[in-house]
Amino acid sequence: MKIVHVVHSYYPRVGGIERAVQHLAEEQVRLGHEVTVVTSNVAVTGSPREEVINGVRVVRLRSSKLIYNDLTMPLESPDIKEADIIHVHSQNSYFSVKVAEKLRGRTRAKVAVHFMAVDAFKGHPNIFVRLLAPYYGRHMLRKALKICDLPLVKSLRDMEILKKRYRVEAEYLPDGIPEYYLIKGKSDPNEFLKKFDIRHEKLFLFIGRIHKLKGPHILVKAIKHCDRDVAAVFIGPDDGYLKEVLSLAERIDVRDRIYVLGYVDERTKIQTIDTSIALILPSISEYVEVYPMVISEAWAREKPVIASRIGGVPYRVKHGVNGLLVNPSDPRALAEAMMLLVHDETLSKEMGRRGRGEVFSWREIASRSIKLYKHILRRLAYTRGCYYGC
Repeated sequence: MKIVHVVHSYYPRVGGIERAVQHLAEEQVRLGHEVTVVTSNVAVTGSPREEVINGVRVVRLRSSKLIYNDLTMPLESPDIKEADIIHVHSQNSYFSVKVAEKLRGRTRAKVAVHFMAVDAFKGHPNIFVRLLAPYYGRHMLRKALKICDLPLVKSLRDMEILKKRYRVEAEYLPDGIPEYYLIKGKSDPNEFLKKFDIRHEKLFLFIGRIHKLKGPHILVKAIKHCDRDVAAVFIGPDDGYLKEVLSLAERIDVRDRIYVLGYVDERTKIQTIDTSIALILPSISEYVEVYPMVISEAWAREKPVIASRIGGVPYRVKHGVNGLLVNPSDPRALAEAMMLLVHDETLSKEMGRRGRGEVFSWREIASRSIKLYKHILRRLAYTRGCYYGC
């Protein structure tokens, strides 16, 4: 099968959607399919226009970005003439929908669309985004539905909204995690602590872009309300907000309890998860939390999750079962949840074990995606009086 993924940014850029598309595409190659990723050249200076990465052909189009990633605009069309499936990642992405429209007309391929953060702009903390973006979001949703043969969602929240508001029945295809996260056996915490000169043993972990919407400042404020022997480790690239986060830590006198590791390799990330008490997801906007892979990564290592009650998170994290939910932008409530796990190790371990049952590997997700693609292709074949794709 010839599969074309369309996404506004891709490796070597690092982020949630970039990692998800890369893992899915590479697993589909391992299953024997021909896979191409069409993406933009924004923020990947030095990368060639075309290359093959781990068996995946990557085509980068000359593009322009207006402030937000979703407003990336293609300035040219991809030279792809054959495809069976075009998989669009996010209906909110102008780049992805526009490129898919052109490819669909040229190749007559079936189109799968991953709908993400449907109608989530309304709760955005930026007043201008909150007022204007809903119109953009509805416009892009309509455009995506016009070309869509296979609606997909990662979040049960989005599935629910599509069904109730738009009468669209979507298939559930969440993100997976690499299988090495599921290998039993814990890392040596002393090795990790020594490597990064960490002087606290009661650690909570933040994984993600250091961006205001991800709520790193909320975790810093929560540390102020925790016992003095509790600290936080931050993993992930700076999205321009780190300086403000560290300035806040200095002002409230918790800078010595904040460890910033930046972007780390997968082995180090697993070490960090294994050493921590729990993963903290303090995001303040529904738009940025569709299906956080970091939750799966934490559960795979049998660690509980403390997360804001927003977006798709409450559909996965069940309060008191596999984690704890708190209201967004409430540092005191977050601190109380953290201290509960500090003082109740049995509860913490039980939540982590229960969460592990909610985790999928990328091999499982890739196999599921192929089955969904084939179902759509069979429908096309029958309408043409043949049996193509069976």
